[in-house]
This record gives sequence, structure tokens and C-alpha cells, in this order.
Amino acid sequence: MKQLRCILLSLLLLTISVTGHASIRIVTTTQDLAALAEAVGGEYVDVQSLTPGSSDPHFAVAKPSMIRKVFRADLLLIIGADMEIGWLPPLLQSARNARVQPGNPGHLNLASVVPLLGKLSAPVSRALGDVHAKGNPHYWLNPRNGVHMAQAIAARLGELDPDHAAYYEGRSQSFAQTLDVKLLGWREALAYLEGRPVIAYHTSFVYLAEAFGFRIVDEVEPKPGIAPSAASLSALLKRIKADDIGVLIMEPYYERRSARYLNEQTGIHIAVLPQSVGARKGIDSYFELFDAIVTAFKDAEDQ
Repeated sequence: MKQLRCILLSLLLLTISVTGHASIRIVTTTQDLAALAEAVGGEYVDVQSLTPGSSDPHFAVAKPSMIRKVFRADLLLIIGADMEIGWLPPLLQSARNARVQPGNPGHLNLASVVPLLGKLSAPVSRALGDVHAKGNPHYWLNPRNGVHMAQAIAARLGELDPDHAAYYEGRSQSFAQTLDVKLLGWREALAYLEGRPVIAYHTSFVYLAEAFGFRIVDEVEPKPGIAPSAASLSALLKRIKADDIGVLIMEPYYERRSARYLNEQTGIHIAVLPQSVGARKGIDSYFELFDAIVTAFKDAEDQ
């Protein structure tokens, strides 16, 4: 009997311990948001991303495993600006989790806390390509926006878990302070790009250009999401030569044939930039993402 009482007491203490350290279950649509949630939430959150950083988050496919994650989530973080419009709405409907539906405290659209570039007031049609009328959704690629995002995540976690609100706010402030220091180094390393014209494959890097002062003057895609043609590449060749454009930037998941052709014809350097946390091995945090971007630019210059 004494042994049984000891076992029951141990189980009770274990239950109290687990309850006292219960995690807020956060699900994010991208690894970038997952990295920020982990940086802010620390030991009081459990974070899972619905998509890997090595893929294009525009075109995810809803899977049963994703539905299960959303069903269990206390907080859903999304990029917004229609980034996930093709797959998230049916996923939310299938998950049937009222906590994380739009308009509820467990749903946080981070596009609402940053200044979006490229908003369109005119009607949008598919003839324009893969455009986002609400604004360009790749805003995490300006490090300053990362601070806004971390602050918003901390505030929402504080609402959901008021007992640890000061903890989340403190980690958010620490994140911002570290980013300030890191940003000085990144800007110094990329100072040679200031004012220079650059070609991009897709429209993903406008926020990166805003942060580091280079000018994206054209894209390999004739329209967003439209594959380049022989005619569009020919026009781009003339532009590169006429304007003496020295760098082409692109994500790892796009085809390389067009970039290689432009390189062979003009000598333009190709910088394959990781666009997200998790884009390749060793990029596990928001800070490591920009470290890797700086390295990719330097490697392109050394070609």
C-alpha cells in the first residue's frame, strides 16, 4: 500500500510539472515564421511549420499530416498577402479548429504588421501573371520587418499566455537588439551593392533590395510566375549589356538553364540566394538566413 501511495504521488507530481510547463502549440505556414516563433517563444512553445524552407510556399499541397497539425494548434502564424491562398483555406476548413480561424486570437496574419510593397489598386487578372494585389508577400527578406514580426508574435503569445507575457516581450527585445548588431555587419558586407542595378529571376527580392540598397531593374520571368521565352531572354540580354548589369539573383528552386544562358552570353554573375530559413542545410535561424544570403552574394562575386 505504501509503495502504491508513492507511485500515485509521483504520478501526481509529474502531472503538475507537465501542466505547469505546457507549451503553446504554434503552427506556421513557413519555416521563417517557425524560426521567429521559436526565437520569441523559447521554452514555452512547441512550433511546427507546414512547409519546408526548401520549397516554394505559394504551391504547397494540403496533406493529412498538415490537417492534423492545424487541428491541434493553439496559434497559427501565416505570411498572408495571399501567399498561401491556393492551399490554406481548404486546409483550415478541413482542420475544423475554431481557435485558429481568421478573426480569432489563435490566427495571426503577419502581413498586417509590416509595410507591404507592391500593392495594386487596379483589378488583377491572370493575364498579369502571379501577382499579389494586397502586396508583395516576401516581406521577411527585409530584416527590419523581422523585428515587427517578432514583436507581433510576442504580443499575441502574451495574450494567449499572460503568465509569460513578460518573458515573450523580453525575448522579442533581445531578438531586436541582436538583429541591430547583425544588420550593421550585413550592410557593411554588402555595401558594394549600394545603388547597383540587379536582375532577379522572380519578384521575391524587392524587400531585400530595400534593405541593402541595390536596384532590381528587371526579372528573368517576363511576368511573375511565367517561364521566360526565347524572345524575353533576348530582350534581357540587350538590357544587361546596355546597362552593364553585373548580378542576377534567384532562388534555389527555379530552373537554372535561363540563368546559365545569360551568364554565358554576358558574363553576368549568378547569385543563388536562400530565400527562407531551411532553404538549405545549416540555415536554421532568421539570423543564419541573412548570413547565408551575404555569403551567396560574395560567392557570386568570386565566380
